[in-house]
Amino acid sequence: MTIDRFERITGCLLGGAIGDALGAPVEFWSQQQIDQTFGLEGVRHYHPVTFGNARGIGLITDDTQMTLFTVEGLLRALMRSTAKGICHPPSVIHNSYLRWLATQIHDTPPETSGDVGALDHPTFDGFLVLEPWLYSRRAPGTTCLTTLEAAQALGDPADNDSKGCGAIMRSAPFGLIPMRDAPGLAVECAALTHGHPTGQLTSGALTVIIETLTGGLVTVALLAEPVLGRPRSHPRP
Repeated sequence: MTIDRFERITGCLLGGAIGDALGAPVEFWSQQQIDQTFGLEGVRHYHPVTFGNARGIGLITDDTQMTLFTVEGLLRALMRSTAKGICHPPSVIHNSYLRWLATQIHDTPPETSGDVGALDHPTFDGFLVLEPWLYSRRAPGTTCLTTLEAAQALGDPADNDSKGCGAIMRSAPFGLIPMRDAPGLAVECAALTHGHPTGQLTSGALTVIIETLTGGLVTVALLAEPVLGRPRSHPRP
């Protein structure tokens, strides 16, 4: 069976969302709690989960929310680079993350007659930000919320020492969309919210993995070398 690039991209994003929804109910559980509840097989089906006023089965978390906004930001940056030749992708993606932040602050999308450019707040210039179902807090990380709220200028790195997983969990799209030095871009965009090198280089490593797998290389042994080698070449922004 031949799998083309589009199918790999679709599979990566859909698979990530499915895994996110499967794990959402047990995200903050201990291994012992999971084993006692689901046995050695672990979580195999969707289970009820509650996020504030939202309760359902198969709900995604902030991981998938931010992944979608990463895709939107990357596509916008790619189109601007292609059309104008001048673009600072981290700033474009940073603006996309601010639109995600709006979905965590507001209850509903802004009212619009279809003219997105006519909206009062520049943050609402986009498509995902008009999707009502995204207006739901799905256990977002404190680091992402606070650094985006405190941002002074687009593209500025975060002023903290956070090395959590809040950057890598949204970084798969960097390996899917053809951008110049995608691993380096992933590291730079991770720095928008996470100031510690550990919180940044992991995003670059994941990007190398996704880039390689999207290209059709599925041998883990062959994948190890580029994953271990590439991130080291990208110092802390």
